[in-house]
Amino acid sequence: MFQLKIPHRAQALFAAAVLAAGLAGPLGLPVLAQSQRVLVVVGDHPITDYDVNQRLRLNAALGYPAQGSEAEQRKAALDDLIDEVIKRIEAKKNKLAPSDKQVDKAIDGMAVRVGTDRAHLEAKLKAKGISMHALQEQVAASMGFNWLLESKYKIHVKVDPSEVDRRLAHFSQDPRLKPVKIYTLMEIQLPVDSASQANAQQILYARAIEAQQIMQRFKGCSSAHKAVSGIYNVRVSKPLQVAVDKLPSRLKAVLDQKGPGGIAGPMRANNGIQLVAFCGRSTVSPPKPTRELVKTMLANEKYKVASQRILRDLRRRVFIDYKAMN
Repeated sequence: MFQLKIPHRAQALFAAAVLAAGLAGPLGLPVLAQSQRVLVVVGDHPITDYDVNQRLRLNAALGYPAQGSEAEQRKAALDDLIDEVIKRIEAKKNKLAPSDKQVDKAIDGMAVRVGTDRAHLEAKLKAKGISMHALQEQVAASMGFNWLLESKYKIHVKVDPSEVDRRLAHFSQDPRLKPVKIYTLMEIQLPVDSASQANAQQILYARAIEAQQIMQRFKGCSSAHKAVSGIYNVRVSKPLQVAVDKLPSRLKAVLDQKGPGGIAGPMRANNGIQLVAFCGRSTVSPPKPTRELVKTMLANEKYKVASQRILRDLRRRVFIDYKAMN
């Protein structure tokens, strides 16, 4: 028997996403009116425009791709909020609602797991226009519903070894897990500053001559910085791993002719002249999922199906009064 207990995984991912995006500037969302117009009443719990706006910002912070039109996104956010109210109602009815202290402790734990503290997390939320209350409500709904599933509905999932075998066999045929041929390259760029049309070609010609000098000195990627020594305004990239099938066919043909340790060019680039150094070939095999990971994945899928079935039943029993079109 395999029992799944992952109570706050989504919230931990949320905290990590908020912190990771903290320096990226304002979210790319339209300015949403902070209206308190009531859209829906679930039982006796109102859901407002403001609540939907908060959920849209939260989804953006999580990095969820926007699906459909703005109206469709708002409807999906409203549906999520309705489900969360139902979860909180049922948890409270069954005396399984978490206390404010338990919710705060869970949020503190989320912050610690992503290497920060509550104050830092709250500041990041505020900078993105997300209230701490919105996060607290989401965490409370998740905690209470998980406790409800385990305590009242005794949700347990069993994964048969044959199911794991079938999923592993499926992964073995997945083209995304096939070995990939990789070329390791370095780019050497000789930029050309903006110049009048009259002398642009002359400057490009001079830079191409400098590129030829670099090619003569080049003795492999380890010598790249030495090869460009003494030449003004040259940029040498770090080694880049590029899948062979992503390379332009003409460049691949030249690199194959040169072989590892060779250098291709000079080539005209958008900002000047470019050389491409061929550091080596390799084959990379993406890590295949372990048997334990597949077992957990299948258990999660079954757990999700069972929880959605229970939520659908609960939703049918609750009076949902739509007050306004969102």
